[in-house]
Amino acid sequence: MRVKPTPYISIALLLIYMAVVAGIWAVNGLDYETVAESSDTVLKGIVIPIGVGAVFLAVAATWLGWWRPAMVEEVKVGPRWALVIPVLLLVTALSGVVSIDFGAADAGTLLLLALGTALVGFSEELLTRGLMIVGFRGTLSEVWVWFLSSLCFGLLHGINVFFGQSVGATAQQMVFAFSLGTAFYVTRRITGLLIVTMVIHAIWDFGLLGTEPAHLVERVVSKIVPRLAEL
Repeated sequence: MRVKPTPYISIALLLIYMAVVAGIWAVNGLDYETVAESSDTVLKGIVIPIGVGAVFLAVAATWLGWWRPAMVEEVKVGPRWALVIPVLLLVTALSGVVSIDFGAADAGTLLLLALGTALVGFSEELLTRGLMIVGFRGTLSEVWVWFLSSLCFGLLHGINVFFGQSVGATAQQMVFAFSLGTAFYVTRRITGLLIVTMVIHAIWDFGLLGTEPAHLVERVVSKIVPRLAEL
């Protein structure tokens, strides 16, 4: 690694990424509740800002020399039965995709949404379950690495409150994101590959946004959580 990992670098990466995304959202006048409403909102609210953020993270990973430790666990941890966690995540994500009414949906919007959610999966996982984990492991115990990386994943969604989402809905989303982040953290540890969480994350968001673009948090609480419980 070119630069020694420290938690300060992890926090700096998070803050810069959030500033990049929020800055572009502010310029584009984003209303978060309608971010997946049309090709225009998907382009301005997801593809462009997250794409710019992804470029920043890729450049940062290259400059820091952290690509390999960010993408690959040197030692996989966990019993084989724990693989049920990524399997359940994937099944839940796919159940959201198959519930999309592809016949009624605009093809252009769905294509842009697929690109946008792929960028989200790449960038948010590279940031929180990749680069931030590397930085936190520089000085912290693994328990703190799990807690702080999942907490930061939740906090990452806090900026939505400044772009049209209610305080209550944002708080729910942050709590849910912490829980989901924990599941993604476990998935990274037991599979040994960050690419697995990137793919599941992208599919999850595509199914979520493609099914019901408005009132995102309410949909998670009312539909996704019961679906997980049934599994």
